[in-house]
Amino acid sequence: MKTIGVIGIGKMGGTIVRNIVKTGEYKVIVSDVDLEKRITAESYGAEFFESNKDVAKNSDIIILAVKPKEVPIVLREIRDFADGKIIVSIAAAVKLKYMEKIIPNARFIRIMPNILIEVGEAFIAVSPGSKADEKDVEIVSKLFKTMGEVQRVSEELMDEITGFSGSGPAYVFVLMDALADAGVKIGLPKDLSLRIAAKMMLGSAKMVLEGKGKPVELKDMVATPGGTTIMGLYELEKGGLRATLMNAVEAAVRRAREISEYFSE
Repeated sequence: MKTIGVIGIGKMGGTIVRNIVKTGEYKVIVSDVDLEKRITAESYGAEFFESNKDVAKNSDIIILAVKPKEVPIVLREIRDFADGKIIVSIAAAVKLKYMEKIIPNARFIRIMPNILIEVGEAFIAVSPGSKADEKDVEIVSKLFKTMGEVQRVSEELMDEITGFSGSGPAYVFVLMDALADAGVKIGLPKDLSLRIAAKMMLGSAKMVLEGKGKPVELKDMVATPGGTTIMGLYELEKGGLRATLMNAVEAAVRRAREISEYFSE
């Protein structure tokens, strides 16, 4: 049984730990700067270590679930115990070559999940470094497959995926909340309105993923000439919803690129 070491058990790290433990296929050990996380870790079924070095020393695979600015600090701390091991980083914007300079012989793999790993429905982008081979990618993909759809991508696309997919659930939640408030405005109870909004989004996504049609085609199936739907769609267009969403994604990607420049070669 492989031992997976997770450094950092915040929101994302904690969810990753829970999902890996749940498979029953791995031993999971963790560390966190907040020693009070011991209770949290043990409630997930993981063993808590007070030292990042001890986690690195006792792990077959190391997962860095820390913020970008903390990545170089942690890597320098564990480098004597991580040589030749698979190191998975979920940190946005920290480039593979930057990490490889700190631990040259480690087999680095960058991934970009999102909060939807909580329900097993995330899109998880995977990009291997120069020392990681196909078998390493397969091992990491298997590790995360219970958390969503895992797909290999070029690292050149990682900043774009960070701003689009990594941040994306927040945009969807804003839309869902707006729809729920719209329901309240027209007289529906908030709980009922939110339930309807969530089911609409879930069902709409399933229709696209199951090949029932492209979004534009499915939209046209709902909008009949002179009907209620087309009047609502007209108001969305008048309000610039599409352009606003595109601008939001571009702004997030721009910020990802700015952070990425800091971690350039």
